[in-house]
Amino acid sequence: MMKQYNSKDIYEIFSAGFQPGYYKRVGDPKGLDTYVGKDEKGRFAFKLRGRYLPVRIFGSEVISVEQYKDVETYTLLFILEKEDLLERFCTFCQDLLESILGITDDTEGYNAICNRYASWKRLFKPHHGTLTEPEIMGLIGELLFLKNEMIPQYGEAKALESWMGPEKTNKDFSIDSVWYEVKAVTASKESVHISSIEQLDSDVTGYLAVYKLEKMGPTYDGIKLNQLANKIMTLIRNDFYKDLFASKLLSYGFDWSSDYDNFVYSQSSYSKYIVEEGFPRISRDKIALPIIKVQYEIVLSNIEEYKQN
Repeated sequence: MMKQYNSKDIYEIFSAGFQPGYYKRVGDPKGLDTYVGKDEKGRFAFKLRGRYLPVRIFGSEVISVEQYKDVETYTLLFILEKEDLLERFCTFCQDLLESILGITDDTEGYNAICNRYASWKRLFKPHHGTLTEPEIMGLIGELLFLKNEMIPQYGEAKALESWMGPEKTNKDFSIDSVWYEVKAVTASKESVHISSIEQLDSDVTGYLAVYKLEKMGPTYDGIKLNQLANKIMTLIRNDFYKDLFASKLLSYGFDWSSDYDNFVYSQSSYSKYIVEEGFPRISRDKIALPIIKVQYEIVLSNIEEYKQN
């Protein structure tokens, strides 16, 4: 039976402590020749070997790419240059393996792996960890909503196309004839901050989704921004939409900085409120024209009647 490798399996292989130049075969035993291990310089690497016509592939500061011919076969190597990103590299390797499930033709497999690498490449860049904690929590909230609500309900294509948060539009998600605004607040907070009139102002019905997150210690097995982004990347099967997801993460200012792993949360609650006629909000047509910006707080205990099951 073919073994399905996940990122933890690959991490365990990398952590086995084998010597430079050693690789272990992974994937379908009857499929393509794929391996994980260390190159001659001792760097963690993913290898594909087969009979195909290679194309030029550009690496980055984080993942370098090498290709060479060995008698009658070619070898493609993806090499991790930043060892502190090993956990993310393992997820990348897992996704490469999943991209070639069921493929036995070397050329088809090579093209599939190259396409999958192109989707990940933009996220593998030098990391700076510039997001603030409120921005980290806000992005976690939107990614939780994308993973748990939007993708299961609408599918990955419509869900990702509807995600407007990184583009700084008025609503975080807009799809068909409904919209969603997502907030992530600390577990002890009894209100949510509405940063503009337009966030909840609309002629059509929408929803306010609120995640309450409790901050935990760095070693707690909870919600981490990097792991959540990893999970969604592996959930998305289509290469075009992987690339779209990566683009939206980048426009948010996200990179896979290990600094973000110090921000760990437990989800203490999740509530969704219908925003319709009667919902307490400030509307543009109810304020004087000279007023151009309004921010306000909504007490959550006062909108229980609008909560959805």
